[in-house]
Amino acid sequence: MSAFRILLLTTLLLSIAAGYILNPEKRIDERIYLKEIAPDIIFSGEKGNPPHYISSEGIAAFNTYDVTPSIRGYAGPIKLLLALNPDGKITGIKILEHKETKNYVHYMETQQYLSSFLGKGVTDRFEIDKDIDGISRATVSVEAMAKTVRESSRIVASNVYGIDTEPTGIKTAHDIKWISYLLLFSLSLALYFITRKTKKFLRIRDVCLVAGVFIIGLYLSTPFSILHVFNLVLLRPSSSILWYVIVVGTIISIIIAGRIYCGWLCPFGALSEFIGRLPFKKWVVPIEADDGWRRLKYFLLASIIITVFITRKIEFGNYETYVTLFSFHGNYLTWSLVVITLLANLKIERFWCRYLCPVAAFTGILSRKAGGYPSRHDCPIGNKPMPLISECIRCNRCYKPHSPH
Repeated sequence: MSAFRILLLTTLLLSIAAGYILNPEKRIDERIYLKEIAPDIIFSGEKGNPPHYISSEGIAAFNTYDVTPSIRGYAGPIKLLLALNPDGKITGIKILEHKETKNYVHYMETQQYLSSFLGKGVTDRFEIDKDIDGISRATVSVEAMAKTVRESSRIVASNVYGIDTEPTGIKTAHDIKWISYLLLFSLSLALYFITRKTKKFLRIRDVCLVAGVFIIGLYLSTPFSILHVFNLVLLRPSSSILWYVIVVGTIISIIIAGRIYCGWLCPFGALSEFIGRLPFKKWVVPIEADDGWRRLKYFLLASIIITVFITRKIEFGNYETYVTLFSFHGNYLTWSLVVITLLANLKIERFWCRYLCPVAAFTGILSRKAGGYPSRHDCPIGNKPMPLISECIRCNRCYKPHSPH
């Protein structure tokens, strides 16, 4: 595994370097999109502070990122092209670029949703679920978009038209959903250490798994994803506290207890395990074949690392079943993968986790050596005797303090 870590790190660094050389960040040329937001209007060249295009009718068009670059969504800024008339009304809007996960924000990209901003004035509140429709499972993204439109349009209206944009008195909504994740994470970590000392609390792990399905999967809709890692490496941090809690918490958990996220928190892993407990006769996969198939997830991870960092487009790495399932959005192919990998657990325990999951590969590679996990016949992930620690999800069923590894 040490050699594989070095190989994967080398692949990562070379892919990042190739991405910067082959696909450097380029400034968006807004001029080619001006006709889309103002079809019958001719604009002059970009000028002024903040930079904007102006027409003979007095319509101003501008890239919101030039005005409010610090406002971020779940995965970085949401760049918009806006058209504003001399009365301070929005007459055109187009999304130029964003890095949000498309499964969650697909409706935000539609013209139907964008049209809800048209006709709004710079003194409007742009409050979600009042002035602007909210989107379930994309709260951070739509709030960032609304704030971007509100703040950038007010600055342009003030500087270009001299409109007095009085403070609205909007109270900033404090997202406290991250507290539920932190509490579940802390409980799972505490129970992990307790069950290493006594087996009588092992059944409580099922409570954590069920809570993971309902809290992380259905309520927060934010299972840890390899996309979190990609955005972190590409220096695309979020404005969401939950994002930091998930990323930092998972990294800490890997350092402390390897793949504990997989074994105690992952909502898709929990569903897989519960399905696997149904009374269906399991296939017996020969150890050598099983070992070979388990390597597949590492090669898949290496492949998407190369693809994502060379192209600098993280959507090329989005094949994760839990993103499709808990965003409630996907195409026929991704939904088919969800169904197949869940049903496969009837015959092979934790099929997705064993053979395909990029998070399993990522957390496995970073797991430190640890003794005391010899495996046993009822291992929830079907590990062989004395497995590699990278394949252990730390359920503690087999844990023996003085057992070698």
